[in-house]
Amino acid sequence: MTKAYDFDVQVTCRHETCDSPLRESIVEQIMKLSKFHPHILDSNVIINRQNSSVKVEISVRVPGLTITAVNEDYNQAKALDAAIEKAKIQIKKLKSKIADHRVQPPLPVVEAEIAEDSEFME
Repeated sequence: MTKAYDFDVQVTCRHETCDSPLRESIVEQIMKLSKFHPHILDSNVIINRQNSSVKVEISVRVPGLTITAVNEDYNQAKALDAAIEKAKIQIKKLKSKIADHRVQPPLPVVEAEIAEDSEFME
């Protein structure tokens, strides 16, 4: 059974090999970001091992903007989870900005009543 994804997720591992279960778990976690913004175009995940630390960089493209989240840790799972959490926070913030800038309906125009005074009519 193949699962149809809403957007393309590309996983790249540098200086190490990524096995299939790791790639699938990364794709599943990234796909959960679509709950927070429905118009995600695509995503890139780069896992870079440097000496004993792991650097995870996630870039998510939405219309008009690219969100980038980077985290570095000694544990690969912690680095990945923290980077996804950072991306989630940025997507939520973007979504709230979009929702807050809705066009408000115009206020009804109230016509002012002009009092007729005999003093000014002379």
